[in-house]
Amino acid sequence: MAIFQSSRPRILIACLFLVLATLAVYWPVRHYGFVEYDDNDYVYENPVVRAGLTWQGVQWSLVDRQASNWHPLTWLSHMADCQFFGLNAGAHHLVSIAFHCANAVLLFLLLQTIMRPPPDGPDQRPDSFWLNLFVAALFALHPLRVESVAWISERKDVLSGFFGLLTLLCYAQHATRSKSLMIQTTPASRFTFHVSFYFLSILFFALGLLSKPVLVTLPFIMLLLDYWPLERQLSPWKPLPRHGGHGVTALPKLLAEKWPFFLLAALSCVITLLAQRTGLPAQNMGIFPRIETIAVNYLGYIEKLLWPQNLSFLYLRPDAIPVQECVMALLVLFCISALVYAGRRRCPALVTGWLWFLFMLLPVSGIVSLGRLSIADRYTYLAGIGLYLMVAWAFADIVGAWFQGWRKIVPAAAAAAILAVCALLSRQQLGYWQNTQTLMEHALQVDPGNYVAKQNLHIYLFEKAHPNLRPPPPD
Repeated sequence: MAIFQSSRPRILIACLFLVLATLAVYWPVRHYGFVEYDDNDYVYENPVVRAGLTWQGVQWSLVDRQASNWHPLTWLSHMADCQFFGLNAGAHHLVSIAFHCANAVLLFLLLQTIMRPPPDGPDQRPDSFWLNLFVAALFALHPLRVESVAWISERKDVLSGFFGLLTLLCYAQHATRSKSLMIQTTPASRFTFHVSFYFLSILFFALGLLSKPVLVTLPFIMLLLDYWPLERQLSPWKPLPRHGGHGVTALPKLLAEKWPFFLLAALSCVITLLAQRTGLPAQNMGIFPRIETIAVNYLGYIEKLLWPQNLSFLYLRPDAIPVQECVMALLVLFCISALVYAGRRRCPALVTGWLWFLFMLLPVSGIVSLGRLSIADRYTYLAGIGLYLMVAWAFADIVGAWFQGWRKIVPAAAAAAILAVCALLSRQQLGYWQNTQTLMEHALQVDPGNYVAKQNLHIYLFEKAHPNLRPPPPD
């Protein structure tokens, strides 16, 4: 693959660093057990899943809407764990860690691919290796990733993230290689290479939707990558500095190229709405209350991503949103959008990063019913990448002219410090997921009024004191 044609040793070392750093943070989770919040429905009290991989289980995964979701590939993943490991919770955790390690590596390889200078043009694009590594490491080590990795029921996050990143990586190979093949290969081999990556991206996208339907906005992310850094389209956002990009493909052609992705996304939306119709309470909200909810939720995600404190497994939706809080949220979102638009020519990464963040979070922003949830750490699993891109590239653009030569050690030290703090915070947050009691007690420390945590803690302590009535979850 093209990503390994140059600087292969340092790319391999970077991938090894991402895996080892992620393992170092999450390794204690191998001793953790199940928690009595969804893990019972997903694994240890689900007779179909506990039976392992069976033909009956495959049929059940395709038609059942348990837990108010339709994600057959996730069910099969849990069945495979039970097939090979039984109810050994530590082994289930290790599988999730493995997926998260793979996702960090895939993100790095994706960034290396899309930031690569074109093969037929001058090498005008700066070497982004260290920025790509920083973004991938921030994704791997950020405290908001803990919920997706340490919670067995959230296998769907790391699994859909795995196929989502594979989708984008194959799409990037399809996009970046198509012009090179026009020059370097025969028509037959050109067609084979072009089609193979394109159809692989469709296949992985379908598998991702079967893992978790949150990927429905991924076709829009492809269009964002077309804008920058692939620069495949001419749009009203232009002119951009070329950096060796092509910028010759019309927008209608790019949209037509993605019709299979939009079709799969539409089908997934319909199935998901049908699956959740009976599982989540209806929210008869008008247009303005819904806008208020979306704006406040987006601001909440930005705060958690930039300042990850008081994290909890469940942030309850308030009964009402104060007017001043809504105004503040709308003002912040407007100001960020205005700054992104103003800086679109100097730093186009701001556009891609900001819209990546907005699009990926849109399905879980409050536009449809989230039940008693307002926001959730797990919903930022792929969405947070957009904000990481914004911060990394904006910082590099700002300090690039100030820190040259030996002074480059200043931004390098700042990046290392950020990653170290994220690793420490993630390890601290990880400790709250040891068992049901530690998880619920921490949730009550964050929000003493969290009635869900209080109820689950009381049930857990009662069952622990009376194991003859109902045994505790297996370790």
